[in-house]
Amino acid sequence: MSVTQEELEQACFLLISYSGTAKSDYLEAVEYAKEGKFDEAEAAIERGNDNYMHAHEAHFDLIQEEVSTENGLLTRLTLVHAEDQLAMAETTRMFAQQLIDLYRIIKRQ
Repeated sequence: MSVTQEELEQACFLLISYSGTAKSDYLEAVEYAKEGKFDEAEAAIERGNDNYMHAHEAHFDLIQEEVSTENGLLTRLTLVHAEDQLAMAETTRMFAQQLIDLYRIIKRQ
């Protein structure tokens, strides 16, 4: 089944939204950890992971659709931006978890 250009673009923006929200959740987790609020930090990481998973699923669906159809350049450029957001969310998640671990060590001393 082929989707319309508009549906594909909407899916790209959904990926951007989930990825951006995940990234914000991860950064919020670091702020909580800096304040010594580790339960809140872990909760923010979990929220970020949920959003990241939605983004990852949307990404997979987009890739499947993109390889099976010929769509316009706008969709490909939007998909590149969406993939960039997904990659940034993953990088932010990794750094956030490392920073939380460091703050835990600092707060124990």
